[in-house]
Amino acid sequence: MKKSLNVRFLSKAAPRKFRCDNALRKPQIVSAIQPSGTPHLGNYLGALKNWHTLSIKHDCCIFGIADNHVFTSKTAAGEVRSNTIAQAAVLLAMGIDPETSILYKHSSVVEHTALAWLLSTAATSGLMTRLSSMPQYREKSRIHDNLALLSYPVLMSADILLFHGTHIPVGEDQNIHLEFCNQLGQYFNTLHRTKIFHPVEKILTPSPRIKSLADPSVKMSKSYGKAIGCIGLLDPDVTIRKKVRKAVTDSLGALSREYKEGSRPGVDNLVYLMALLRSQSREEVLVEYEGENVGRLKDALAEELIGVIAPLREESNRLMKDAGYVCGVLDEGAQRARSIAQPNLREVYEIMGLK
Repeated sequence: MKKSLNVRFLSKAAPRKFRCDNALRKPQIVSAIQPSGTPHLGNYLGALKNWHTLSIKHDCCIFGIADNHVFTSKTAAGEVRSNTIAQAAVLLAMGIDPETSILYKHSSVVEHTALAWLLSTAATSGLMTRLSSMPQYREKSRIHDNLALLSYPVLMSADILLFHGTHIPVGEDQNIHLEFCNQLGQYFNTLHRTKIFHPVEKILTPSPRIKSLADPSVKMSKSYGKAIGCIGLLDPDVTIRKKVRKAVTDSLGALSREYKEGSRPGVDNLVYLMALLRSQSREEVLVEYEGENVGRLKDALAEELIGVIAPLREESNRLMKDAGYVCGVLDEGAQRARSIAQPNLREVYEIMGLK
Protein backbone atom coordinates (compact mmCIF):
# COMPACT_ATOMS: atom_id res chain seq x y z
CA MET A 1 0.00 0.00 0.00
CA LYS A 2 1.04 3.57 -0.59
CA LYS A 3 0.29 6.51 1.65
CA SER A 4 -3.06 7.96 0.73
CA LEU A 5 -1.70 11.50 1.09
CA ASN A 6 1.42 13.22 -0.09
CA VAL A 7 3.49 16.16 1.06
CA ARG A 8 1.33 18.66 -0.81
CA PHE A 9 -1.70 17.76 1.29
CA LEU A 10 0.09 18.89 4.44
CA SER A 11 1.39 22.02 2.79
CA LYS A 12 -0.40 25.33 3.27
CA ALA A 13 0.48 26.21 -0.33
CA ALA A 14 -1.58 23.40 -1.78
CA PRO A 15 -4.53 22.48 0.48
CA ARG A 16 -6.79 19.64 -0.49
CA LYS A 17 -10.54 19.99 -0.67
CA PHE A 18 -12.74 17.65 1.34
CA ARG A 19 -15.96 16.41 -0.20
CA CYS A 20 -17.78 17.78 2.85
CA ASP A 21 -16.65 21.35 2.09
CA ASN A 22 -20.11 22.22 0.81
CA ALA A 23 -22.24 25.32 1.23
CA LEU A 24 -23.84 24.01 4.42
CA ARG A 25 -20.50 22.81 5.82
CA LYS A 26 -22.56 20.09 7.42
CA PRO A 27 -21.18 16.56 7.50
CA GLN A 28 -23.43 13.60 7.01
CA ILE A 29 -21.65 10.96 9.12
CA VAL A 30 -20.03 11.55 12.52
CA SER A 31 -18.35 8.83 14.58
CA ALA A 32 -15.44 8.33 16.98
CA ILE A 33 -13.36 5.69 18.75
CA GLN A 34 -11.35 5.87 21.96
CA PRO A 35 -7.59 5.20 21.86
CA SER A 36 -7.90 3.25 25.11
CA GLY A 37 -5.46 0.58 23.96
CA THR A 38 -3.86 -0.73 20.82
CA PRO A 39 -6.55 -1.45 18.20
CA HIS A 40 -7.85 -5.01 18.30
CA LEU A 41 -10.05 -7.40 16.36
CA GLY A 42 -13.17 -6.32 18.25
CA ASN A 43 -12.59 -2.71 17.13
CA TYR A 44 -12.05 -3.80 13.55
CA LEU A 45 -15.10 -6.05 13.17
CA GLY A 46 -17.33 -3.95 15.43
CA ALA A 47 -16.67 -0.46 14.06
CA LEU A 48 -13.64 0.28 11.91
CA LYS A 49 -14.57 -1.99 9.02
CA ASN A 50 -17.95 -0.24 8.89
CA TRP A 51 -16.23 3.16 8.88
CA HIS A 52 -14.36 2.26 5.74
CA THR A 53 -17.54 1.13 4.01
CA LEU A 54 -19.38 4.32 5.05
CA SER A 55 -16.51 6.55 3.91
CA ILE A 56 -16.83 5.10 0.42
CA LYS A 57 -20.63 5.28 0.24
CA HIS A 58 -21.21 8.75 1.71
CA ASP A 59 -20.10 12.19 0.60
CA CYS A 60 -18.63 13.23 3.93
CA CYS A 61 -17.58 11.47 7.09
CA ILE A 62 -15.95 12.95 10.18
CA PHE A 63 -14.03 10.33 12.14
CA GLY A 64 -12.63 11.33 15.52
CA ILE A 65 -10.15 9.71 17.85
CA ALA A 66 -11.83 10.44 21.19
CA ASP A 67 -8.72 10.92 23.31
CA ASN A 68 -10.60 13.13 25.78
CA HIS A 69 -12.73 10.15 26.76
CA VAL A 70 -9.89 7.87 27.84
CA PHE A 71 -9.47 9.79 31.10
CA THR A 72 -12.66 8.36 32.54
CA SER A 73 -10.21 5.66 33.66
CA LYS A 74 -6.62 5.92 34.83
CA THR A 75 -4.46 6.37 31.76
CA ALA A 76 -0.81 7.39 31.43
CA ALA A 77 -0.07 10.33 29.14
CA GLY A 78 2.48 8.36 27.17
CA GLU A 79 -0.06 5.64 26.46
CA VAL A 80 -2.58 8.16 25.15
CA ARG A 81 -0.06 9.58 22.68
CA SER A 82 1.18 6.22 21.42
CA ASN A 83 -2.29 4.69 21.23
CA THR A 84 -3.59 7.70 19.31
CA ILE A 85 -0.83 7.37 16.72
CA ALA A 86 -1.48 3.62 16.47
CA GLN A 87 -5.23 4.13 16.05
CA ALA A 88 -4.74 6.75 13.35
CA ALA A 89 -2.19 4.58 11.55
CA VAL A 90 -4.58 1.62 11.50
CA LEU A 91 -7.39 3.78 10.12
CA LEU A 92 -5.16 5.12 7.37
CA ALA A 93 -3.82 1.64 6.61
CA MET A 94 -7.30 0.18 6.21
CA GLY A 95 -8.25 2.83 3.68
CA ILE A 96 -9.77 5.84 5.44
CA ASP A 97 -8.84 8.61 3.01
CA PRO A 98 -8.24 12.06 4.59
CA GLU A 99 -8.80 13.66 1.21
CA THR A 100 -12.46 12.66 1.27
CA SER A 101 -13.08 12.23 5.03
CA ILE A 102 -11.90 14.15 8.08
CA LEU A 103 -9.69 12.26 10.53
CA TYR A 104 -8.59 14.08 13.69
CA LYS A 105 -8.23 13.77 17.47
CA HIS A 106 -10.82 15.40 19.71
CA SER A 107 -8.35 17.14 22.03
CA SER A 108 -7.19 19.28 19.09
CA VAL A 109 -10.71 20.69 18.72
CA VAL A 110 -11.45 22.50 22.00
CA GLU A 111 -15.02 23.13 20.93
CA HIS A 112 -15.85 19.55 22.01
CA THR A 113 -15.37 20.25 25.71
CA ALA A 114 -16.76 23.78 25.46
CA LEU A 115 -20.04 22.52 24.05
CA ALA A 116 -20.14 19.65 26.56
CA TRP A 117 -20.14 22.14 29.45
CA LEU A 118 -22.94 24.20 27.87
CA LEU A 119 -25.01 21.08 27.16
CA SER A 120 -24.55 19.91 30.74
CA THR A 121 -26.70 22.85 31.85
CA ALA A 122 -29.62 21.17 30.07
CA ALA A 123 -28.88 17.66 31.38
CA THR A 124 -31.54 17.12 34.05
CA SER A 125 -31.13 14.64 36.89
CA GLY A 126 -33.91 12.56 35.34
CA LEU A 127 -32.03 12.28 32.06
CA MET A 128 -28.75 11.47 33.79
CA THR A 129 -30.29 8.56 35.72
CA ARG A 130 -30.32 6.68 32.43
CA LEU A 131 -26.57 6.30 32.86
CA SER A 132 -26.97 3.23 35.03
CA SER A 133 -28.34 1.26 32.07
CA MET A 134 -25.53 2.19 29.68
CA PRO A 135 -23.18 -0.79 29.14
CA GLN A 136 -19.95 1.24 29.19
CA TYR A 137 -20.93 2.95 32.43
CA ARG A 138 -21.81 -0.32 34.17
CA GLU A 139 -18.52 -1.91 33.16
CA LYS A 140 -16.28 1.00 34.05
CA SER A 141 -18.06 1.99 37.26
CA ARG A 142 -17.03 -1.31 38.82
CA ILE A 143 -13.40 -0.23 38.54
CA HIS A 144 -13.34 3.58 38.32
CA ASP A 145 -15.18 6.33 40.16
CA ASN A 146 -14.92 9.94 38.97
CA LEU A 147 -17.05 12.80 37.72
CA ALA A 148 -15.77 12.38 34.15
CA LEU A 149 -17.19 8.86 34.05
CA LEU A 150 -20.54 10.09 35.36
CA SER A 151 -20.83 12.83 32.75
CA TYR A 152 -19.14 11.26 29.75
CA PRO A 153 -22.45 10.76 27.83
CA VAL A 154 -22.78 14.55 27.77
CA LEU A 155 -19.34 14.84 26.18
CA MET A 156 -20.27 12.05 23.79
CA SER A 157 -23.39 14.00 22.82
CA ALA A 158 -21.33 17.13 22.28
CA ASP A 159 -19.03 15.15 19.98
CA ILE A 160 -22.03 14.52 17.71
CA LEU A 161 -24.05 17.73 18.05
CA LEU A 162 -20.99 19.94 17.57
CA PHE A 163 -20.99 19.15 13.85
CA HIS A 164 -24.77 19.06 13.35
CA GLY A 165 -24.25 15.60 11.93
CA THR A 166 -27.24 14.06 10.28
CA HIS A 167 -26.41 10.39 10.86
CA ILE A 168 -24.26 8.26 13.13
CA PRO A 169 -23.38 4.58 12.72
CA VAL A 170 -24.41 2.54 15.76
CA GLY A 171 -24.75 -1.09 16.72
CA GLU A 172 -27.89 -2.40 18.39
CA ASP A 173 -26.32 -2.12 21.85
CA GLN A 174 -25.49 1.56 21.26
CA ASN A 175 -29.00 2.82 20.58
CA ILE A 176 -29.27 4.19 24.11
CA HIS A 177 -26.33 6.53 23.51
CA LEU A 178 -27.99 8.08 20.48
CA GLU A 179 -31.30 8.35 22.31
CA PHE A 180 -29.54 10.20 25.14
CA CYS A 181 -27.89 12.55 22.64
CA ASN A 182 -31.16 13.37 20.89
CA GLN A 183 -32.99 13.91 24.18
CA LEU A 184 -30.27 16.20 25.47
CA GLY A 185 -30.36 18.23 22.26
CA GLN A 186 -34.13 18.63 22.53
CA TYR A 187 -33.89 19.57 26.23
CA PHE A 188 -31.43 22.30 25.25
CA ASN A 189 -33.76 23.50 22.49
CA THR A 190 -36.68 23.69 24.92
CA LEU A 191 -34.66 25.42 27.62
CA HIS A 192 -33.46 28.15 25.26
CA ARG A 193 -36.47 28.27 22.91
CA THR A 194 -34.43 27.41 19.86
CA LYS A 195 -34.27 24.75 17.15
CA ILE A 196 -30.50 24.61 16.81
CA PHE A 197 -30.18 20.87 17.42
CA HIS A 198 -32.01 18.40 15.21
CA PRO A 199 -32.49 14.69 15.92
CA VAL A 200 -29.59 12.61 14.64
CA GLU A 201 -30.62 9.53 12.70
CA LYS A 202 -28.93 6.20 13.21
CA ILE A 203 -27.34 4.04 10.59
CA LEU A 204 -27.76 0.58 12.08
CA THR A 205 -24.56 -1.13 11.03
CA PRO A 206 -23.52 -4.74 11.48
CA SER A 207 -21.68 -4.37 14.78
CA PRO A 208 -20.93 -7.82 16.22
CA ARG A 209 -19.82 -7.98 19.84
CA ILE A 210 -16.64 -10.00 19.66
CA LYS A 211 -15.99 -12.10 22.76
CA SER A 212 -12.70 -12.66 24.54
CA LEU A 213 -10.86 -15.83 23.59
CA ALA A 214 -9.94 -16.27 27.26
CA ASP A 215 -13.47 -15.76 28.58
CA PRO A 216 -16.36 -15.95 26.08
CA SER A 217 -18.73 -14.40 28.62
CA VAL A 218 -17.12 -10.95 28.19
CA LYS A 219 -16.29 -8.81 25.17
CA MET A 220 -12.85 -8.77 23.61
CA SER A 221 -11.07 -5.79 25.13
CA LYS A 222 -7.68 -4.64 26.37
CA SER A 223 -9.39 -2.99 29.32
CA TYR A 224 -11.33 -5.96 30.65
CA GLY A 225 -10.20 -9.54 30.95
CA LYS A 226 -6.90 -11.14 30.06
CA ALA A 227 -4.69 -9.81 27.25
CA ILE A 228 -4.28 -13.39 26.00
CA GLY A 229 -7.93 -13.29 24.97
CA CYS A 230 -7.58 -10.18 22.81
CA ILE A 231 -6.30 -10.33 19.21
CA GLY A 232 -4.48 -7.07 18.47
CA LEU A 233 -4.38 -5.66 14.96
CA LEU A 234 -0.63 -5.18 15.46
CA ASP A 235 0.01 -8.69 16.84
CA PRO A 236 2.66 -10.70 14.95
CA ASP A 237 1.58 -13.96 13.32
CA VAL A 238 3.18 -16.11 16.03
CA THR A 239 1.21 -14.28 18.73
CA ILE A 240 -2.07 -14.67 16.87
CA ARG A 241 -1.53 -18.41 16.55
CA LYS A 242 -0.61 -18.68 20.23
CA LYS A 243 -3.69 -16.78 21.40
CA VAL A 244 -6.06 -18.80 19.24
CA ARG A 245 -4.55 -22.11 20.35
CA LYS A 246 -5.03 -21.07 23.98
CA ALA A 247 -8.65 -20.00 23.41
CA VAL A 248 -11.01 -21.42 26.03
CA THR A 249 -13.29 -24.14 24.68
CA ASP A 250 -14.41 -27.40 26.36
CA SER A 251 -13.81 -31.14 26.42
CA LEU A 252 -17.05 -32.23 24.75
CA GLY A 253 -15.36 -33.66 21.69
CA ALA A 254 -15.74 -33.18 17.95
CA LEU A 255 -17.75 -30.45 16.26
CA SER A 256 -21.27 -31.21 15.15
CA ARG A 257 -24.06 -29.37 13.36
CA GLU A 258 -26.43 -30.74 15.95
CA TYR A 259 -25.09 -29.03 19.07
CA LYS A 260 -27.31 -26.28 20.37
CA GLU A 261 -26.04 -22.73 20.04
CA GLY A 262 -25.02 -21.44 23.48
CA SER A 263 -24.30 -24.88 24.91
CA ARG A 264 -20.60 -24.58 24.05
CA PRO A 265 -19.73 -20.86 24.52
CA GLY A 266 -16.02 -21.15 23.76
CA VAL A 267 -16.62 -23.15 20.60
CA ASP A 268 -19.46 -20.81 19.61
CA ASN A 269 -17.00 -17.92 19.84
CA LEU A 270 -14.55 -19.57 17.43
CA VAL A 271 -17.29 -20.57 14.99
CA TYR A 272 -18.74 -17.06 15.10
CA LEU A 273 -15.36 -15.47 14.35
CA MET A 274 -14.75 -17.85 11.46
CA ALA A 275 -18.18 -17.08 10.04
CA LEU A 276 -17.58 -13.33 10.25
CA LEU A 277 -14.17 -13.50 8.61
CA ARG A 278 -15.45 -15.69 5.77
CA SER A 279 -18.84 -13.99 5.43
CA GLN A 280 -20.50 -17.33 6.09
CA SER A 281 -23.28 -18.52 8.35
CA ARG A 282 -22.71 -20.52 11.53
CA GLU A 283 -24.25 -23.54 9.85
CA GLU A 284 -21.88 -23.36 6.88
CA VAL A 285 -18.85 -23.34 9.19
CA LEU A 286 -20.17 -26.28 11.20
CA VAL A 287 -20.89 -28.29 8.04
CA GLU A 288 -17.29 -27.81 6.90
CA TYR A 289 -15.86 -28.89 10.25
CA GLU A 290 -18.40 -31.62 11.03
CA GLY A 291 -16.68 -34.40 12.99
CA GLU A 292 -13.42 -32.47 13.33
CA ASN A 293 -11.77 -31.72 16.64
CA VAL A 294 -11.67 -28.15 17.92
CA GLY A 295 -7.92 -27.99 17.36
CA ARG A 296 -8.38 -28.08 13.59
CA LEU A 297 -10.90 -25.25 13.77
CA LYS A 298 -8.45 -23.23 15.86
CA ASP A 299 -5.64 -23.73 13.34
CA ALA A 300 -7.87 -22.68 10.45
CA LEU A 301 -9.18 -19.67 12.35
CA ALA A 302 -5.65 -18.51 13.16
CA GLU A 303 -4.75 -18.55 9.45
CA GLU A 304 -7.93 -16.66 8.55
CA LEU A 305 -7.07 -14.01 11.13
CA ILE A 306 -3.51 -13.71 9.86
CA GLY A 307 -4.80 -13.28 6.33
CA VAL A 308 -6.81 -10.26 7.44
CA ILE A 309 -4.46 -8.79 10.02
CA ALA A 310 -1.00 -9.24 8.48
CA PRO A 311 -1.39 -6.75 5.57
CA LEU A 312 -3.06 -4.24 7.87
CA ARG A 313 -0.34 -4.68 10.51
CA GLU A 314 2.48 -4.22 8.02
CA GLU A 315 1.05 -1.01 6.61
CA SER A 316 0.18 0.31 10.09
CA ASN A 317 3.72 -0.36 11.34
CA ARG A 318 5.14 1.41 8.31
CA LEU A 319 2.99 4.45 9.00
CA MET A 320 3.82 4.49 12.71
CA LYS A 321 7.51 4.75 11.84
CA ASP A 322 6.61 8.06 10.22
CA ALA A 323 4.79 9.56 13.21
CA GLY A 324 5.30 13.06 11.82
CA TYR A 325 3.25 12.15 8.79
CA VAL A 326 0.44 10.64 10.87
CA CYS A 327 0.40 13.65 13.22
CA GLY A 328 0.29 15.92 10.19
CA VAL A 329 -2.81 14.12 8.94
CA LEU A 330 -4.47 14.51 12.35
CA ASP A 331 -3.51 18.20 12.58
CA GLU A 332 -4.85 18.93 9.12
CA GLY A 333 -8.03 17.05 9.99
CA ALA A 334 -8.40 19.09 13.17
CA GLN A 335 -8.19 22.32 11.17
CA ARG A 336 -10.94 21.12 8.89
CA ALA A 337 -13.04 19.96 11.85
CA ARG A 338 -12.64 23.31 13.62
CA SER A 339 -13.75 25.18 10.52
CA ILE A 340 -17.10 23.41 10.94
CA ALA A 341 -17.22 23.36 14.75
CA GLN A 342 -16.37 27.02 15.44
CA PRO A 343 -19.39 28.65 13.75
CA ASN A 344 -21.69 26.03 15.28
CA LEU A 345 -20.39 26.72 18.78
CA ARG A 346 -20.57 30.47 18.17
CA GLU A 347 -24.27 30.07 17.42
CA VAL A 348 -24.76 28.28 20.76
CA TYR A 349 -22.94 31.13 22.51
CA GLU A 350 -25.27 33.64 20.86
CA ILE A 351 -28.37 31.66 21.87
CA MET A 352 -27.18 31.57 25.49
CA GLY A 353 -26.25 35.27 25.52
CA LEU A 354 -22.50 34.65 25.68
CA LYS A 355 -21.85 36.59 22.47
